[in-house]
Amino acid sequence: MLRRIVEFVASLLPNPRVIYDQVGQSPYLSRYYLIGRPTHPDGHDPFDYYGDPRPGTTWPEKSWGLYLHRFHRGDMDRELHNHPWSWSVSLILAGGYLEERREGLSVTQRVLSPGRLNFIGGDTFHRVDLLEQDAWTLFLVGPKTQSWGFWDRATGFFTPWREFISAKRDATSVMRDGLESTIADVRRELAAARAARGAERVLHVLQEMAGGKA
Repeated sequence: MLRRIVEFVASLLPNPRVIYDQVGQSPYLSRYYLIGRPTHPDGHDPFDYYGDPRPGTTWPEKSWGLYLHRFHRGDMDRELHNHPWSWSVSLILAGGYLEERREGLSVTQRVLSPGRLNFIGGDTFHRVDLLEQDAWTLFLVGPKTQSWGFWDRATGFFTPWREFISAKRDATSVMRDGLESTIADVRRELAAARAARGAERVLHVLQEMAGGKA
């Protein structure tokens, strides 16, 4: 019931900012700006195809913001990420998720179902896996005080988000090129095999014809 109410409210709001995965293939999160939506001088959408702010985007001079979030899926990467805000609070409205959160050098897990609050500091690193097909949250944020990025649980290294996403897209491009090359090779081998089988059949027919005449 609550999910339907949230979906109805979202349908009345301006178009959300849709944030895609690192390779730009599938939606990760839709952000509806209740308070704190940025603008662009040209009057167009301030976000690019991937949901990243376009150069020249202007953010409201507020110390806080309020967003309605729809998670389309969980985090695909094992790395944990932090947020650019000094603090944030998430109220789970529908769906819920399993959260992995860094505690020192280890990672703990907990389930956050509808009605739960999730307090996230600027130094909090986490990732989520959805419990249902999507999840809706009401997200209150404080002032932006830093950039953000990803923490590798295996190495303990931190990578700024632009570098991390660029590396992911480059790796995906290399994998895609390699896969396309492999597919092309397989197609050529199959074509050669079909041609060889065709030649064998023709030779067999000719041999039968020659044997019949003898």
